[in-house]
Amino acid sequence: MIEKKEDKVTEQELQEIKKMNIYQKMSKVTNEISRVAKNLQVQVTKTNVYKAVSEADILDAVKPVEEKYGIYSYPLDRNIIENKTLESETQYGVRKQLYMRVEVIYRFVNVDNPQEFIDIKSYGDGIDSQDKVPGKAMTYADKYALMKAYKISTGDDPDQQEPKPEKIDDEQHQAQKKAEQVAATLIDDKKFETLQGELDRTGVKALQICKQYQVSSLKELNIQQWADAMSKLAKVKTKPKTDLGLE
Repeated sequence: MIEKKEDKVTEQELQEIKKMNIYQKMSKVTNEISRVAKNLQVQVTKTNVYKAVSEADILDAVKPVEEKYGIYSYPLDRNIIENKTLESETQYGVRKQLYMRVEVIYRFVNVDNPQEFIDIKSYGDGIDSQDKVPGKAMTYADKYALMKAYKISTGDDPDQQEPKPEKIDDEQHQAQKKAEQVAATLIDDKKFETLQGELDRTGVKALQICKQYQVSSLKELNIQQWADAMSKLAKVKTKPKTDLGLE
């Protein structure tokens, strides 16, 4: 939810806005946008979910107010300042993810006096196992450039969040960590091909597997789900007629 003051601009106010410098205009935008709530839920693992503010919500809050006060903002320059592969040990081997940090210079231009502008430097990190890393890094950098330039509040108060236990039993912590690693580890191409072979042998449809484990495609199965499906498929000797034993 975006909270901001809604005002219609009169002709007199429009003329006053045109006379403002870029600092005055950006100050007006800051005052106009009250806050942007964190409506986006980001799921890291099955047990680790946090709330974030989406780029769309920030843009929806900023664009109409920038238009009102005659400001145009855009990424002037981007630079990759770090780009590497991260490796982490799991019980199934080494998991590799791509990591990128991007630096962006975001420019805010006074539309009524284009030679007047303010540049803001921002950074964004992206982590992913596939080709989404650059997009994620740029999205974060752009989003935070707008948030910091206009001092946009996300409305969260850390002091009012539910307190976390100071200490978790080590054995319980290790078990939870192990479960999260399993849930976060997707099957590789070899396991996908093995599963596909079992589906061809038994006649079980991929759609049934996806429905059983609540995923949109077989490649979204994690190791634990794959092992469970393979175990059930191994018991199917003939082409099934109904639920195929996948209960």
